[in-house]
Amino acid sequence: MGMRFENVREIEVMAVNGHLEIEGWENGYAEVSYVPHGEVDVEVERSGGRLLVREKPKTRKVLGIFPKSSEGWAEIRLKLPKSAVVNAKNVNGELKAVGVRFEEVTTVNGEIHLEDCEVEKLSTVNGEITAHLSVAGPLKASTVNGELEITIEELEGDVEASCVNGDIVLRLTDFCDARIETKKANGDVEFVGIDPDEPVIGTGEFTVKVSTVNGDVRVELV
Repeated sequence: MGMRFENVREIEVMAVNGHLEIEGWENGYAEVSYVPHGEVDVEVERSGGRLLVREKPKTRKVLGIFPKSSEGWAEIRLKLPKSAVVNAKNVNGELKAVGVRFEEVTTVNGEIHLEDCEVEKLSTVNGEITAHLSVAGPLKASTVNGELEITIEELEGDVEASCVNGDIVLRLTDFCDARIETKKANGDVEFVGIDPDEPVIGTGEFTVKVSTVNGDVRVELV
């Protein structure tokens, strides 16, 4: 099932048990398609330039009283104008995106994989994050019980990356004018291609704070 929407500027996606794939493209319209598995509802609503996509398993009453969610889930695919701004949240499911401009991405019990994206806030609980960002800053990225791996091509603001019970790998290019600050509890810090006594790239205009609890930090110049 597919739907087409013109002049979309903002998209909000909320899913439970869903599998989300989001792609930015050069077309001026948005395209939404999904494949349901089991008992699940997918609602798509348009309000002006804003598009809301909501996926949730159907509920039924147990003993005629207590609501219980089904095991239903949906594969949801969105193709969006690259200028559109996206907020996405998934519970018990993963999210993959290519060439998308996010404001916020969050998952609970699910992984996040971003390629050639922009994002301001990135977080997961009980899942890992792998992100390749063309431009970053301001950015706050965090995981709890999962690894955080971020590659940044260029900085336009400060970055904070934190992890509890997991490792952080941060890769920065020569185009990132970064002054790096690290903090760790029960873990090691390693710099690759960066002076550990003065961890600065370029002009050091932007602050990059990296911290872990029960995990290692690795910062690389690539």
